[in-house]
Amino acid sequence: MRQSTTSQTCPERAVERYTAAPRQSTAPIEADAFRAAFLPDTSVVAHMRTSTATFLRRFGLTEPVASSVVLVVSELVTNAIRHGYGEVELEIRVVSGTISVSVTDENPAPAVLKQPGPDDTSGRGMALVEAYSDRWGSTGEETWCEFRLDRAGSAA
Repeated sequence: MRQSTTSQTCPERAVERYTAAPRQSTAPIEADAFRAAFLPDTSVVAHMRTSTATFLRRFGLTEPVASSVVLVVSELVTNAIRHGYGEVELEIRVVSGTISVSVTDENPAPAVLKQPGPDDTSGRGMALVEAYSDRWGSTGEETWCEFRLDRAGSAA
């Protein structure tokens, strides 16, 4: 269930659309999620990094994995804003030792791993996602990745 106010055309109003997902009573006790829906505007990326870090602190995750998740969220959100269409949605779930990140937009073309040259100023985002996450994929409108955790809360 998406939590958001009515769609706004002004980028400044998009910041008001971020809402944490309520804890669902039917979910396992160790499950929790953060969801945000926003209009495509690059100024939102910093807020999503901050929101992700705040959400992950609730689980006492160690710094290396939390920083990796924040970096990947930044890359996936930026990718959706630059290459996607329409509203962007971010969902982060922590369930049974796995952090799942999903970013959706309305572009049916999947995200692709590129091989940028040394002088290229962009094109490395999905390479970072591949390097930092345990697995990732893209179905077009959704690009996702997962991080497995050990019992101490660090990357497995």
